Amino acid sequence: LFKRATELGIIRQLLPSRSIPPISLYVDDVTLFCHPQPDDIEVVKAILQLFGRASGLHVNFAKSTATLIGCEDDTVMPVIESLGCPIVDLPITYLGIPLTIRRPTTAQLLPLLDKVAARLPIWKAWLMNRAGRLELVKLVLSAIPLHQLLVLAPPKRILRMLKRIQRGFLWAGRAEAKGGHCHVNWRRVARPKSLGGLGVHDLERTGMALRTRWLWFSKTDERRAWAGLGLQFSAEEQAFFFASTYTSIGNGHNTKFWEDRWINGRSVCEIAPLLHACIPKRQRKSRTVVEGLHAHLWARDIHGVLGVHEIDQYLLLW
Repeated sequence: LFKRATELGIIRQLLPSRSIPPISLYVDDVTLFCHPQPDDIEVVKAILQLFGRASGLHVNFAKSTATLIGCEDDTVMPVIESLGCPIVDLPITYLGIPLTIRRPTTAQLLPLLDKVAARLPIWKAWLMNRAGRLELVKLVLSAIPLHQLLVLAPPKRILRMLKRIQRGFLWAGRAEAKGGHCHVNWRRVARPKSLGGLGVHDLERTGMALRTRWLWFSKTDERRAWAGLGLQFSAEEQAFFFASTYTSIGNGHNTKFWEDRWINGRSVCEIAPLLHACIPKRQRKSRTVVEGLHAHLWARDIHGVLGVHEIDQYLLLW
């Protein structure tokens, strides 16, 4: 219904240049995105009411919430209030993930620490040998954060505090252990057993591996529901991914001209780093090989004044 309303122009498209779905559905959790305009809000409410009458699944607006993203409160608030649902500020939680417009802060992720700490069976710890505590660390304390690590890069402080909880329970049977209680360096503990470790997940590296999976899927499986969302990744995650992969061009529609390693296993950034720095971020992220090679359209992406070294790299790339 929302897709059809957008196609007919009844609801304005969120971003005309990107195919962002206006709705996310998972079991009984629904998130809607729309422009804060009176007409759009009224259409959204009408569609929800129509769906309720047709299916019998009525929306309880009193249990729903509305959140403003980059809007002026005084102009938009009366429009949102017409929905009849409470208005809450970011961050909000959806499917167990705190949603924000910026990277989550330490304070916003403290509930994750509380959740991990609450699973510590302190009163049982003294009845367990170290092998039993090790299994609990691997199967419980290391597993709880994985859901959020799939999509979030937590602050270093959060990762250190999670590691402190794991280390404390393993060596001392409590939330924290210091000094002589820790018999082996944690980096060694986090190694695979085949490399002399105990097989405990290094949460920082595990999180990076889980998040770079989305980069892999975006290149290998376009049928996924989130394929057109333009997922964001840190510079470190992208560098790790591009250093570990190379791209077979095919028809060139799915290969990024400036970012992917498509020139004999190398990227333009590796061949011409100074020239690459002259390309605006939007062009680097969006320009495909088939677009760039058509009439040398890639040359139009270059901005700024080129020096001698940049011109040398330009001629090399040409």
